[in-house]
Amino acid sequence: MKIFTKQLGLFALLFSIYTIAFRYLLSNSLQYERYSIIWVYAALYGVVIFITAWFLGKADGMKRIFFDAGLRFHVINYLCFGIISELWFILGFNSDKESISTIHYTMIFWGLGLILHFIIFLRLRRYTIRGIMRSDIFD
Repeated sequence: MKIFTKQLGLFALLFSIYTIAFRYLLSNSLQYERYSIIWVYAALYGVVIFITAWFLGKADGMKRIFFDAGLRFHVINYLCFGIISELWFILGFNSDKESISTIHYTMIFWGLGLILHFIIFLRLRRYTIRGIMRSDIFD
């Protein structure tokens, strides 16, 4: 079973680029007290990530038979965002008005969502045979 695929690698690269751009725009907006535009950046960031994950996940699903309910993409999201955000603060690119505790709280709540996704994955896995959905085998 191949866990890290070409589509997942491309998604990790694109997600990292999107996250760096978002962190820059967020820090810049906070530094110059342009609070109203932050919601636009956050919404645009979410939509672009969703569209990218949708198309790359769909392409990945067509090339792979293994069923994982998008868990690999979710884990890549979590890791890339956490690492980039921590490095953003370590390297001092953050605004004076940002706090590292915000990142830590975000990662805690996101981690709880990731654990819930993992539980759902384990429950859905009961309906597969060696990672292939039973309905795909017995059609």
